[in-house]
Amino acid sequence: MDHGQYSPQYAGALKHWLGLFNAALQLTKPGIIFGNLASVLGGYFLAGRGHLADPAHLLAALLGTALVIGCGCVINNCVDRDIDRRMVRTCHRALALRTIAVPTAASYAIALGVAGFGLLWVASNALTCLLALLGLVIYAGVYTVWLKRRSHWATLIGSLSGAMPPVIGYCAVTGRFDATALLLVVVFCCWQMPHSHAITVMRREDFRAARLPLLSLPEAHRQIQAYILAFLASTLVLGAIAQMNAWYFAVMLGCCGYWMTLANSSARLTDPRSWARKVFGFSIILVLALNLSLAVLG
Repeated sequence: MDHGQYSPQYAGALKHWLGLFNAALQLTKPGIIFGNLASVLGGYFLAGRGHLADPAHLLAALLGTALVIGCGCVINNCVDRDIDRRMVRTCHRALALRTIAVPTAASYAIALGVAGFGLLWVASNALTCLLALLGLVIYAGVYTVWLKRRSHWATLIGSLSGAMPPVIGYCAVTGRFDATALLLVVVFCCWQMPHSHAITVMRREDFRAARLPLLSLPEAHRQIQAYILAFLASTLVLGAIAQMNAWYFAVMLGCCGYWMTLANSSARLTDPRSWARKVFGFSIILVLALNLSLAVLG
């Protein structure tokens, strides 16, 4: 029997399912998930002083956190679909294009959240589950639904949700919220502020098109500078409390010094977008260096 006549049908079905899979994956914002999982690893290995006693336990913490973050990102896509249609950076998203229905995406978010919280509850501990819930409520509720369209303070409040992954990793091992966990919150909140303000400068026209609150360029620079200093101070206090070795302090001092040099570059006046892109780009390198330092320099 000649099966060649069925090939276009099979190819069409495969293309359809691959398209659905890609759309479902993109709704979870995989770049955000992977970035946050690096922070889970940093907190996890900081608590374990660089040792891994139970790979399955680590995998559960990573997967559970990834699912909860994915849930929050899908909810964000649902709520912000009108904003996304106005922004060049986001107008191609599935909900903005109406290629996925909102009820379908909401059901998907619920499934991700139930799976993530269930995994953290069963395979980790109640504290990590509570921290994940706190991060989700702040990001999807307080930040996305309430503050994002009303005030630039949304960035600061939203940074609390971004600080939860390393604390989840840390508390998955220790089972307690102590001074080190609190300092992880402060450190990652302070890191996220220059990172986020740089995005608003880079994408200023997009934010204006979406009618989102914006800081003036001079105020954005002042806040970036202030939060870099706060980030440096908090990383040094964290290093002292967690008894990190001398290399940790050297790495943080060097990286923060360079970040501040970028922030104070005269390019902020002559070419703000290029300046912000450099500040943003180095913030990614810096947070990876921080997570690596937490994991191996304890």
